[in-house]
Amino acid sequence: MELPSQPIYVMIPSPNESIESDRLLLRPICDTDAVALLAIRSRPEVAKTNYPKEPFKSVEQTREWMSSKVFLEGPADIIGRSFNFAILDKSIPESQEQLIGYVSVNTLDPCPEIGYSLLPESWGKGYATEAVGMMLKKWWDLPRRNMVEFNESEEKIYAICEKGNIGSSTVLRKCGFQVLSDFCFGSDELFIWALKKP
Repeated sequence: MELPSQPIYVMIPSPNESIESDRLLLRPICDTDAVALLAIRSRPEVAKTNYPKEPFKSVEQTREWMSSKVFLEGPADIIGRSFNFAILDKSIPESQEQLIGYVSVNTLDPCPEIGYSLLPESWGKGYATEAVGMMLKKWWDLPRRNMVEFNESEEKIYAICEKGNIGSSTVLRKCGFQVLSDFCFGSDELFIWALKKP
């Protein structure tokens, strides 16, 4: 898989602030979210469009995956930070589990690449499109570092999605992404999507 290469322009605050709309609250993921995230990643219909394709089996496995969202490469002020948000449905009473998904920038090297998943019960309500849009706005609003080679007009963010994943393709298209290229990874046929900094 050949992802584009892009310098790390952003400066990521620690901690990240929450983002809110009428329907959703996006807040930084924390360790206590592991059980709710397992409830999402353990679902076969979620696993089949993610990597790895096996449903998660334990909280420990979920915590391992959560820790993989922490940036380990790049400028010193990036190391140990993440851009990983829980998606909370504000229409669910606070006495119940409000966490219905997550949206994150998975990696910065070789380029910023996003990922997201929702509980199947929350599919088809526009939540993924809304959450990705909210996260992207926050991403583009982050301060940029002073770089000699900085070319703002070329800065992009990327996503990888299976060709057959119509739901995710629709989300990305609605958020302004365009297909950059396609490739095969094992038996999977995938699109690389790109979105230019507005």
